[in-house]
Amino acid sequence: MPASSTIGIQEILYFISADGQQQIIEFVRRTQDERGSSWLAEIQTEYPMMSFLVELVAHRDAPTAYAELQTKFRGYPLWLAKDQLISLHGRLRAEIDKPRG
Repeated sequence: MPASSTIGIQEILYFISADGQQQIIEFVRRTQDERGSSWLAEIQTEYPMMSFLVELVAHRDAPTAYAELQTKFRGYPLWLAKDQLISLHGRLRAEIDKPRG
């Protein structure tokens, strides 16, 4: 996903809030259940920001993902929410990696 000026600080703050994190986790869970093993490829066009976040979490450890977010969103003080972003990474990674049956 190219760095975008369409995402605002309010959206970032919501993503890292407890409610926002839960909404992201539920989205991933529901999407995996509904779309099966190709779920990520299927959401890339429809949900570019979500697929960007999922790709970041699925393919990078938390410090690397955080560093990439800082690079893409240079104008935002992400360091203020580093702990929440690391927490989101852990929760989302656990959901992505959860066995589906």
